[in-house]
Amino acid sequence: MQEMGVVLDTLKAENHIALLEDSAGSPQCYVIVELITFGNKEYSSINDSLLRSGILSPDYLSLSDIHMTPQAAVDSFIQRYTSDYREIFTGIFSDEGDTEAATIGYTITTSIEEGKDSILTYKAFISNRQGAITTEYTHCLNIDLGRKRILGLSDVFVPGSEKGLQEAITSQLMKQTRCKTPEDLRTAGFFVNSEAYAPNNFILGDKTITFVYVAGEIADRSKGEIQVEVKYSDIRNLLKR
Repeated sequence: MQEMGVVLDTLKAENHIALLEDSAGSPQCYVIVELITFGNKEYSSINDSLLRSGILSPDYLSLSDIHMTPQAAVDSFIQRYTSDYREIFTGIFSDEGDTEAATIGYTITTSIEEGKDSILTYKAFISNRQGAITTEYTHCLNIDLGRKRILGLSDVFVPGSEKGLQEAITSQLMKQTRCKTPEDLRTAGFFVNSEAYAPNNFILGDKTITFVYVAGEIADRSKGEIQVEVKYSDIRNLLKR
């Protein structure tokens, strides 16, 4: 990153609270945040976009367009998350008395890798606990340093590319699963309820684009996170650049 003139900072913050302050057996709420942010002043707009990109969920920050420092934004998120927890779960726990069901938590750590051209791949590894169920997933973002913005599918692919992407993703997933036909792929449990599609969760590598599907998105949750890596050379006619 240094050769690009990028200065990275790591912001760490956390809070643990009990729903019932006077009870040792009280349900708990915890938030643990470890975010990589940009220290360069010229990239402050990227920090704003990152914090409002959905990596912090619920996305309270998008309710306002007020500029905040990363530290202030994270502190605001944690304060809102824990205050909402007390407001929502106090009555539920009083009625049901289920400690596990009233225990929630949100953990996020991040990493950055150099990708295609002047694009950085920002990965957020998220663990979201809601009672007995913990959901873990990876949220991938592609940061164009030149344009100082996060790229979406419309920045990468030409209009009307949906059909071509569907075919490319289906073909590659068939190779990965050793299925011979799209029908075999559905029989194996992939894209049973929809046609193949390109998610906004993707990684722009040097020679490939990797589409990342969270557990349960296109197949049974037991299959875990699914990554489909498509070569640029196979979708050259679909790319803007």
